[in-house]
Amino acid sequence: MTIMSSRPILAEVARKANVSVSTASKALTGKGHIAPATRRAVQLAAEELGYRKNESTKISSGLIGLITTDYVGRFSLPLLTGSETTLGASNHAALLMSSHGKAAVEQRHIDLIASYGVDGLIVAGDTANPRAPLPKSVTQGLPTVYTYDPSTDPDDCSVVCDNVGAGRQAIEYLISSGRRRIAVVTGSDAFQASRDRQQGAMDTFRMYGMQPVAVLSDRWSEEWGNRAAVWLTAHHPDLDAVYCLSDEIARGMCRGLVAQGKAVPQDVAVVGHDNWDVFSMSAHPMLTTFDNNIPLLGKKAARLLLDALKGEPHHGIHTVECSLIVRESSDPNRHMRLRGSGSLTGLERY
Repeated sequence: MTIMSSRPILAEVARKANVSVSTASKALTGKGHIAPATRRAVQLAAEELGYRKNESTKISSGLIGLITTDYVGRFSLPLLTGSETTLGASNHAALLMSSHGKAAVEQRHIDLIASYGVDGLIVAGDTANPRAPLPKSVTQGLPTVYTYDPSTDPDDCSVVCDNVGAGRQAIEYLISSGRRRIAVVTGSDAFQASRDRQQGAMDTFRMYGMQPVAVLSDRWSEEWGNRAAVWLTAHHPDLDAVYCLSDEIARGMCRGLVAQGKAVPQDVAVVGHDNWDVFSMSAHPMLTTFDNNIPLLGKKAARLLLDALKGEPHHGIHTVECSLIVRESSDPNRHMRLRGSGSLTGLERY
């Protein structure tokens, strides 16, 4: 009489997947370079047989896949820098690949890096809009952390910028600076970041029993900021502050206010968001703005992923605070203090 094992062994998985025991072992432990189709076949066979590998025998490749929709580097490169700081301390390295926002390319890249036995994935977006989670057939069961664009599945782990907090802090700062006639100028509400920053701003207005003099929205552009300045000065001549939800809008706002005879910040203080040097540091005056702390976002995503690799997964949405950088566009004494100190950066955290 043949006695069948109550627990399937690796040889049975290999036989069902039509591969060698060695190949089956590599496919299940992440060791070696295995073709994506072969890896999936072995994983499917193991799942159908109810095979459970001994986790203590899994060999780490030391590689983390970082898949991003950002192909220009504005978000992905600072994110990579931050994540590698944390990963390096744990003898891991990141492989960066761009999906260009296309699901098929995203899956192809994950197939490729999974074939090298990566230990986990960081999936990074560039819109701040919630995204559908990747199916397990795509992630191949690898621990995954979403960053900047959160997953809509609360069971997933996501790390995002605290845009609501930034909106609250912007209005709090302007009110504490003595400003009372404050407008909010945003771009398209199609972006979650815009909605969140606006929500935070309105929370603070309500807390102080105030209302903005106007909330204007159109495009994420410098030209829109200029047009908004013309409208605001015509309809609200006593305006004394504007919270712009991007630096592009803020730079256009500053130019438009000056053209309408308003001094920035003596008459009207301006606050932007993103701390994007091409806009914030080239504006005259230089922009007070929020930094999204993208490197810190990468560090936190890497730390949460490393926890998952140790069998301690995190769930839900985790936030990283945006830092307020005070410069000339909101502080009339900033230029003089900078000149006296010899500083050229105009950078101070509030």
